[in-house]
Amino acid sequence: MMIRKVILDQLAEITGVDAIIKNPDQELFKSGLLDSFGIIQLFVAIQEELNIEIAPTEVTREEWETPNKIISYLEKRVGQ
Repeated sequence: MMIRKVILDQLAEITGVDAIIKNPDQELFKSGLLDSFGIIQLFVAIQEELNIEIAPTEVTREEWETPNKIISYLEKRVGQ
């Protein structure tokens, strides 16, 4: 699915870690791969590439702890 590819590609670029693509259950914040600046970059990429606008106050770190959780959140949101 397009959302999955965009999110995994963007996370790999933002974090500099290609292993995210192979392990989409990797904890992004606890492992230090994603910080506040990185999440803002991701919000911008989601808006630009998927045309989905997300406010930083809309989601919690727990909801977006892994790539799979981010993908699931976005797929549910698009399905609404």
